[in-house]
Amino acid sequence: MEVDDCESVSEAKGQTLKKKIDVLGAMAKYNLKKQQERELSMRPATKQQNIPKGTPEKLLTKVEQEHVKFARKESDVGISEYVSKGAGFSAILKQRYSDFQVHEIDMNGTVIHLTDQSIVDYVSPPPSVDLAEQHNLLTAEQWKNIEDMVNNGDPKQVEIDVTEKSKEERQNIHKILRTKYEDEDVTSNSAPVDGKTIMKIFKMEGRKERRRNKQRRMGSIYTQFVLYKENQTTMEAVNTIARILRVKSACFMTAGTKDKRAITSQLVTVKYVEPLKLFDSVKSNKKVAVGNFAFTEKPLQLGNLKGNRFVIVLRNVLGDESQILANLESLKEIGFINYYGPQRFGTRHVPTHFIGKQLILGRWQEAINLILEPPVADGLFQREYDLLLARLEYKSSKDAHKAFGKIRKSHHTIEAQLLLNLKKHGKDLVGALNTIPRNMRLTYIHAYQSFLWNTVVSKRLSTFGPKPIVGDLVYAPGSIDDDVDPEMEIENETPVEAKTDQPNEKDGDGEKSNKKAQRNQRKVIFIDENNIHNYTINDVLLPLPGFDITYPANEVAKWYTELLRADGLSEMDFKQSTKTYNLGGAYRLVMSKPSDVKWKFARYDDPTLSLIPSDWDRLQKTQLPLADVKDGVYLGLILEFSLPASSYATMALREITKMDMSSEFQTSLNEAGSTKHPAPAATSETAAKEPEVKRIKLEPDENKKSAAPAAASETAANQFEVKRIKMEPDSNQDSVAPAASESSENPGLKKIKQEPGVTSDENV
Repeated sequence: MEVDDCESVSEAKGQTLKKKIDVLGAMAKYNLKKQQERELSMRPATKQQNIPKGTPEKLLTKVEQEHVKFARKESDVGISEYVSKGAGFSAILKQRYSDFQVHEIDMNGTVIHLTDQSIVDYVSPPPSVDLAEQHNLLTAEQWKNIEDMVNNGDPKQVEIDVTEKSKEERQNIHKILRTKYEDEDVTSNSAPVDGKTIMKIFKMEGRKERRRNKQRRMGSIYTQFVLYKENQTTMEAVNTIARILRVKSACFMTAGTKDKRAITSQLVTVKYVEPLKLFDSVKSNKKVAVGNFAFTEKPLQLGNLKGNRFVIVLRNVLGDESQILANLESLKEIGFINYYGPQRFGTRHVPTHFIGKQLILGRWQEAINLILEPPVADGLFQREYDLLLARLEYKSSKDAHKAFGKIRKSHHTIEAQLLLNLKKHGKDLVGALNTIPRNMRLTYIHAYQSFLWNTVVSKRLSTFGPKPIVGDLVYAPGSIDDDVDPEMEIENETPVEAKTDQPNEKDGDGEKSNKKAQRNQRKVIFIDENNIHNYTINDVLLPLPGFDITYPANEVAKWYTELLRADGLSEMDFKQSTKTYNLGGAYRLVMSKPSDVKWKFARYDDPTLSLIPSDWDRLQKTQLPLADVKDGVYLGLILEFSLPASSYATMALREITKMDMSSEFQTSLNEAGSTKHPAPAATSETAAKEPEVKRIKLEPDENKKSAAPAAASETAANQFEVKRIKMEPDSNQDSVAPAASESSENPGLKKIKQEPGVTSDENV
């Protein structure tokens, strides 16, 4: 045997061995997961208190109870009712993160897309004084000295006595110099010297000085850009950029956070960072891109958006054709219950509203205990095993020093910072809690409000139905601006309202006051027998409880009182000496109605292929693999609609599907619905398992009444009854999947990595 042949055989054996190792590794991970699931299922159920009917687990007040096992079901957070009472249909949400795309809608009503990555430079606006008038401000000799300094470097600096000039005249000279010598790095400043005001004009030397000059020239100008991200939170993407640029992440301002398991586009503003640096910071990042650079004088603030535009794919749709269309029409014409979605209450083992209740009660130690509560061993903890050990230590010993000593890698976490402060300051529990980012603390207490609101709105609709009744609250006529979402002032998908981070609002405990953070300035009135005919359920409001809010003048007000009393609270408990946790209250519409609703259906065989293009696909003019197959095994529903910033898209989807939209339930569907089918025909085994579900077949001609093609003889007896459904007009298709937008070619553009396979939320 030749040497080359021996090397080939050896290489082949090596590859075979590697494959075996990979397979064994995958089997080991699978067996470990199953073992953990088996151990979890064998644990005895936690004994819970008797809970009064109609008030879920929120009434558990003994924090010393065994581990809080919170099942992530919608009913656990007060979500139980529907507007339309018809049947739903089965579908899978977020089988791929690219199935959920979100585009911010700015205050001008523009839907934000990443369409261009051209680099633009800041151009100073023209000064208020015409350059032709410059000789009226400086003499000819002074201008000659400045020209010599700029062109020849001699003199190094020009000094001009401007004592006799007014402040406005001095400002105009500075503006003229910045405009005329914009590319020469010329700067100027005025200062008192020996009783006179001297203006010094000189050329910046060195990179650092030139950068400072550019920042000074930009003044209060902010760089605005579109942030495009895949499968990560807004803060994760911003932190990545900030870390590379070595600036604080707090310098980046957004109107709100966007979903993690999704593809999203939103506006961001930042001061003193040039577009080229922003572009370079992520050019090798496969999940983040920036572009559409511009400059603005005003930074974004939380809540500076009209809403969000959603493009969503529901996969593996199974149900009755006529019912699906009826549900879609109901969503378009009536809307859905404006519930706070399950994501409002966190994804950790202890729901955020449990913690929020303890904070409002002023039970600081109980709140800390819940934050540090160790999770059930479900496999996910292995990524932060040291943090698990720290949690277990604190639960058993209440010794923060010992618990913090267990942490090796997770020092950046909220729990680690909390333990560190407890270790240093001991009994200062409020101070320890203040180490948690303020946004996160507000998330806790807002979650408790949201839970109460969900619970009340469910009872309101189940008791009185989707119609206004005497005593309901509505906005007073003339108090609503049609161009602004009424809830923009009080709610956002982000945990903090727009007014909570204003500077110079400090209270006695050193925290920015929350007293103005949650106030709805719009006037509300009661529905009475004289005006009830003027309103529909879409006008009705329910309050988020607080110390300064109006409650309905009917039975609903009593429900709030009962819920709060069951938790040992009253309305005035929302006003505390620790003003961070002050909640004045707010109003929220019972119903939310999406705008510009569109849909279309598509069949496919391969669940790993995308059915909708992303902004990046259009920017790169990427041709997606053909996923839409005429006789595909699976049916997908592609939905487009816009919502106010305060509404949850998952609650709109819940209304039409009548399914639980919690991530845990959808993950279970993902695992069952991710099979790739090489052939379009359903097997007899598949048909036998689902004989009661009617399979929808697309047919572009609605007048065509012929039966569906017969299946193979061995499966024909078990085949589904096939129904036909009308295709949406071509204009709808254009809206969902527009052609690639024109953009300038840029050789520096990177290629976003294609989404690998089908994943579940557990693997994000």
